[in-house]
Amino acid sequence: MPEPRVRDEAGRQPEPARGPAALSDRLPAGWLLPLIAFGAAWGLLLAAWQVANAIAGTSWPWVRYFQFADGSTYNWITVNGYPGRHGIPPTAARAAFFPVMPLLAKTVGDMTNHDYLPAEIIVQVVMGAVSAVAVWALVAHFAGRRIADRAALLYVAFPGAMTLGLYYPEPMGNALAALCLLAVLNRKWLLSGLLALFASAVHPSLIILTPVLAVMAVRAIRREREWAALIAPALAPLGMAWYFALLAGDEHSFWFWFDDQAGGWRQRADWIGHEARVLTWTDPGTRSHPLFNVLVIVTAVVLVAGIVAMVKARVPLPVSLYTVLAALSLVMATAPGPTPRLAWTALGIFPGLAARLPSWAFWAALTACALLLAFLYGWWPHQAVPPVP
Repeated sequence: MPEPRVRDEAGRQPEPARGPAALSDRLPAGWLLPLIAFGAAWGLLLAAWQVANAIAGTSWPWVRYFQFADGSTYNWITVNGYPGRHGIPPTAARAAFFPVMPLLAKTVGDMTNHDYLPAEIIVQVVMGAVSAVAVWALVAHFAGRRIADRAALLYVAFPGAMTLGLYYPEPMGNALAALCLLAVLNRKWLLSGLLALFASAVHPSLIILTPVLAVMAVRAIRREREWAALIAPALAPLGMAWYFALLAGDEHSFWFWFDDQAGGWRQRADWIGHEARVLTWTDPGTRSHPLFNVLVIVTAVVLVAGIVAMVKARVPLPVSLYTVLAALSLVMATAPGPTPRLAWTALGIFPGLAARLPSWAFWAALTACALLLAFLYGWWPHQAVPPVP
């Protein structure tokens, strides 16, 4: 298989790669392929819901799956808003949930006679579709359509894509991250900074876009004296800073969110200690859930393999750096670790695996991912004490 042709630092178009035609070349527009794949993934999730109900002998409505676990908290915030003096939830636990996704769904709901469930579904479907197209466009930019097609298929079939059918922020976060990285490759500094700003108010893990933009700004200044690049890392953390400032107004501490994570949610930096215990089957919190423990171990192996493939495929620096930082953020915390839902955010593994896997291995991996995706979406809500995949 030919290596993907990576664009140069100026973002110039590579020469057409030799080899078989891309699947998307057969469609009127290339971006239709990730949309079709996204639709197929949603169909798989809906089928998994029906099968899980039949196996468990339940008649749960689909909304029970869509608003499961953290989705119910996001739904509460969407319906009730942020009623505190500065717009902050009245309980410390809800302060852990960043505001962009529920505020967007609330805005859409307020435009549709305060019918919030359809608004939440609209936001999640649109953001999921945008994320699939954005990942495809990002990879097509530096590796061509054939690799982009494969990467998009892996992306929507990866077990972490279960959040396409849950009211969770990962699809929106991935959409913003992929678009931000694409803007960086095109040297659109203001646009990349604004996208990172919104991303940092969607989920705390997306603050990793800030050091990525800082590294790329330093490179741009050193190579071409492009001082305008500094605008990107300057804007990137402002979304998170804005939310922390609102929290400080009600809780009288700019560090309230960090204290809440450590005290209320018991999440803190653990420097790989937690992951070492999971991998050696000695973690008391996960060894009582053997299937979940196996899932985390397998996901960790896939994540490492994806990063190795990404390096060998010479994926551009901003995408590679973002992926490595995303992976490190998963293994350096006490919980929950490299679960499929969080590993899904390490976007660079998809072009890496798409470029390096031989055809037979790619289709085998895609099939295995799709089967596990359907299993997780149906299995997880039926657990008495569900771990978070």
